[in-house]
Amino acid sequence: MMLKTTLIGLLINVALVSFPLGAKSQNVINADTIVSNCESPNWSKSKLLILKEQKFLIENKEEKNAVARQLIHCLASPDPVLRDEVAYTGLSQWLRANDFNADFYLAMFTTLTEVISADVTDDYGVYQPFAMLMLAEVARVDRKSPFLNDVQRDYLVDVGTDFLTFIEDYRGYDSKIGWRHSVAHTADLMLQLSLNPAITKQHLDNMLSAISSQVVAKNNHFYIYGESKRLVMPVIYIFLNDQFTIENWQTWLNELTLPTPLKSWGEAYSSQQGLSKLHNTQHFLFAFYALIKNSKNERLSQMVPALEDAIKKVQ
Repeated sequence: MMLKTTLIGLLINVALVSFPLGAKSQNVINADTIVSNCESPNWSKSKLLILKEQKFLIENKEEKNAVARQLIHCLASPDPVLRDEVAYTGLSQWLRANDFNADFYLAMFTTLTEVISADVTDDYGVYQPFAMLMLAEVARVDRKSPFLNDVQRDYLVDVGTDFLTFIEDYRGYDSKIGWRHSVAHTADLMLQLSLNPAITKQHLDNMLSAISSQVVAKNNHFYIYGESKRLVMPVIYIFLNDQFTIENWQTWLNELTLPTPLKSWGEAYSSQQGLSKLHNTQHFLFAFYALIKNSKNERLSQMVPALEDAIKKVQ
């Protein structure tokens, strides 16, 4: 994937030391190589499961840091228990408790953005979606206790918006592999960024553009795993930002609900392309309406009439 800020990314990677993930190339990462380091002699799967049962309690800070570095590798695991219930859940708990220092978070930031921006060989398609979900938690730390500088935050927005725009893998839940959910996980990053007061108007505009590009999925795909609601959440907070007006909201919504490339929404019922566009656009609007209709927030209340008109239009 070609990123808009390749030079910035290179500067960040030079300036920071990432976790040793075993992949030597900055451009191609093999998930099998990464996951081979998910377990260690000291922390096997069985011991990691015990750690989970103990609610990820590790008193020694150095040991917790070491386990956290190991768990980063487990984000590439096809085993949903190790990947989701242990690695993501444990790391999220520690990050939300702010258990690490700024250097540690910077290392996580560098590693995860490298995974997102690289070409990843992954037969199971889980590594980048879970790296993105973990990156959303890192972005939350930066929102609560800023540790990124402006250049790094610019890069984070670019990595996230580029990845979201180019998603074509819409797999959601699988009974053996668990979740992939690339769109929803990247929407979670957009949400954390939309809540960050350090994010600029240009950042928010770029985020809106990326989100708009996935309201209707590519390849005539129909969303069925709650992606629309996850996409709605950052849009709500973007338009709650004082840098946007109700007129901006109306303009964005009008563009979103154009039937293009169809001549009209009535034409949607004669093709898979039209049906998927209708289905996904309606689900986005319905999710939005359900979330803000009864809100006591003045700005959200002002957004409702245009949303109701949009729902009537997309029939």
